[in-house]
Amino acid sequence: NMSAARPFLSCACFFTDNIFLGRYGLHVRYRDEPQLRHDYGRALRDRGCRSEEEFGAVVREVEAEVQRRRELIQHSRARRAIISKCYQPKHPQIYVLQDSFLAPDFLEIVRYCTSPGAHLHGLLSYLESFSDKRIYRLPVFTEEFCRTFVEELEHFEQSEMPKGRPNSMNNYGVLLNELGMDETFITPLREKFLQPITALLYPDLGGSCLDSHKAFVVKYSLQEDLDLSSHYDNAEVTLNVSLGKDFTEGNLYFGDFRQ
Repeated sequence: NMSAARPFLSCACFFTDNIFLGRYGLHVRYRDEPQLRHDYGRALRDRGCRSEEEFGAVVREVEAEVQRRRELIQHSRARRAIISKCYQPKHPQIYVLQDSFLAPDFLEIVRYCTSPGAHLHGLLSYLESFSDKRIYRLPVFTEEFCRTFVEELEHFEQSEMPKGRPNSMNNYGVLLNELGMDETFITPLREKFLQPITALLYPDLGGSCLDSHKAFVVKYSLQEDLDLSSHYDNAEVTLNVSLGKDFTEGNLYFGDFRQ
């Protein structure tokens, strides 16, 4: 993921960890073939990978994913250049973040977090808290903005522009940096609005110094991706926003955390 002002740094683990094998429903870490066989041979056999031919196919799939990740920035830059030159947005006004896009309750939360003497206990009175996993629910955007944003995403989806995959598990979606929303929308959202909140919620996890992001939208439908397998986000903080028109379910499950 890139910003016009400076590149975001990538953790070296991005090229080795959490590689998803869709056929077997398994995430693996990859250094080389002997390590893969030693660490995951039994788990793969239990999931149906029993022959050397099948294991060889797994190795090729993993190595292809590692190579894809190493080429991500180069390919993303190329797609973004084409989109910037050729794409005509349906709603160009939403590409620059405005306070009017944000829910009044969210703005009130940010005002509290930036006020003198703000503290965690006071912030929690504004949020819905779930269990002891430090998971919270809060409004972020207005319904009007969400409707307009979905229309823009559909407009882009129907265009002839090149489209990158959001991640290795989803085939349908939009990388918002390639759409041109990083510098004028996502970065100010992170710096001005989200960081004051995360600084109080997650001071021990880097919540006060969020210096990069990856922003994307994934799409689910009966003919396309139906769900998202369990996985680990490569992030200190994750914000999920539920978007859509007429749908049910869409539940989000948080498993055990891994330090």
